[in-house]
Amino acid sequence: MRPQIEYQGEPVDPLAWRGPRPVWPRVLADAGQDTLRKLSLLLHAMAEGWTYLPLDPRLPSSRRERLLRAAAAGSLLLDDGARPVSASPVSSVADFRLLIATSGTRGEPRLVELDRPRLEAAAAASNDLLGLQQGDAWLLCLPLHHVAAVAVVVRCGLAGARVVVQARFDPPALLARLARGDITHLSLVPTQLYRLLREDPAFVPPPALRVVLLGGAPAEASLVHEALARGWPVCPSYGLTEAASQVATCHPPPAEWSPGLAGRPLPHVQLAITEDGRIRLRGPSIAQRIIAAEGVRQLLDDEGWYTTGDLGRIDSAGRLWVLGRADEVIISGGEKVHPATVERVLQACPGVDEVAVVGVPDSEWGERLVACYQGAIPPADLMDWAREQLAGAHRPSACLRVERLPRNALGKLLRNRLREYVQSLSR
Repeated sequence: MRPQIEYQGEPVDPLAWRGPRPVWPRVLADAGQDTLRKLSLLLHAMAEGWTYLPLDPRLPSSRRERLLRAAAAGSLLLDDGARPVSASPVSSVADFRLLIATSGTRGEPRLVELDRPRLEAAAAASNDLLGLQQGDAWLLCLPLHHVAAVAVVVRCGLAGARVVVQARFDPPALLARLARGDITHLSLVPTQLYRLLREDPAFVPPPALRVVLLGGAPAEASLVHEALARGWPVCPSYGLTEAASQVATCHPPPAEWSPGLAGRPLPHVQLAITEDGRIRLRGPSIAQRIIAAEGVRQLLDDEGWYTTGDLGRIDSAGRLWVLGRADEVIISGGEKVHPATVERVLQACPGVDEVAVVGVPDSEWGERLVACYQGAIPPADLMDWAREQLAGAHRPSACLRVERLPRNALGKLLRNRLREYVQSLSR
């Protein structure tokens, strides 16, 4: 499993190690920004059975150290100076393991452990669905400390396809690379797709581009509809680190799409909904355990099911709809309100670019809803819209215009951070 790699327009061999060969530790971690080095270490780890932990270079040092302690004693950490922090060599190594930190949008990040069979099971199912084959090229512009990026490398390795690496997301450069007409697959988060559409409204994707896998964060209907109308083969999807990325996908690109529609599950995954509405998964790509500072926690129940924190439903056509996070439900006046329900209504208001709803403590209602948004419309006018369109507990008590909504590298809303900001205004 060794994909061809193109980096900055040139073919490279990441397995051609440069410099003296070090003694490898129990866990090899990389917190630097060098994308080619991260890719090289990933492929070396796969080839030689190491445990590899790619870290977000923007992590605070305290959080990074907690993750390293959780991973194993005696990790080798590489930063941008390739400086070994500590090393504890082992005489024998287990088969390849990948440790990926969860996004941390709802608290302290943890490490999901994925081995080679799980990564390959997910990749094989994705390749079958998306038609990835030898001679194809997948443009990679996602950071390699996220499972979605690692999944691209594994898919291309299994299929004999080429990975075309864009180390930094640069809309003009990406559109220019697509215009060459040899890219067949592309993974994007909604924020990236939005920026590409705004960069050149006249750009028409070449016929060679067959799949734009869209995930990482909820997408707005207007964004997906605009992209489809302009010839982008957008395939909205649902995935998570614990499942080695892709779980369900709208493929082929849908003629019509509504927010939350994730499509049919990939054939290697069984899917069910619990009584309280949570999505459950079972299959060969699901991680068995998660590692945190407080210890190791098993993810699967006695029957092999993993219960996620996402709410969903399955329609009569067998398609998955993702309704939001279970732990984001706001209880106001005894009524359960999911932010996504309110956000979809407010998003339709002219003059609103992006909107997020959070719940803040309230002595009378328990929690009250506050809508934070980007856009030209004045807060008072958005409140008028909300009064007309929403009723009861679903109606925000206030609308706050913000310069930007806090998001992580994959575009996921950092709702806890936004909630803290709103609460700080009332202190």
